[in-house]
Amino acid sequence: MDNYFTFYNIEELFFIDEAKLKQDYLILSKEYHPDFYLDDDEKYAEALHVSSINNKAYKQLKTLEGRVDHILRENGLLEANENKLTQDFLLQMMDINEAIMELKMEPNEQKVETISVEVNAFEDGLNQTLISLAQQADKELGNDRVRIEIIENIKDIYLKQKYLLRIKESLNTFAAL
Repeated sequence: MDNYFTFYNIEELFFIDEAKLKQDYLILSKEYHPDFYLDDDEKYAEALHVSSINNKAYKQLKTLEGRVDHILRENGLLEANENKLTQDFLLQMMDINEAIMELKMEPNEQKVETISVEVNAFEDGLNQTLISLAQQADKELGNDRVRIEIIENIKDIYLKQKYLLRIKESLNTFAAL
């Protein structure tokens, strides 16, 4: 995977100037639009390549969630065998998972709403913690040891958010009934 921060020549930060990112994206989109190079196979191939990276990079970096994912991947923190949730978190989620199992046997609109409120509140807390940690990590740019410790904590939040997303998807199936 390409480092999209390097591609745009910006620092690896969680909070970036999103307007500047969009401006850089549009400039590169125009400069490397493949239609401008139809008569030169070599430049056409290069334009396709740069245009493809530009589109992927912009899509990844335009949101905080995308930047979190990218920074974690660039720092090698999303290896498949190392993505474990803490026992504390799993215990907290056990009641929610049991309630969802009960809903599968006995659908209940009120219970779906109650669980949704609980999950959303938990998610809001995670989002606030993530933002706080991301701000701290940005302040520690250049202090690699401290920054990577913070980013490892962000990874924990990220994995919890992914878990909650699956729970919310399960709840949405009941809401659609």
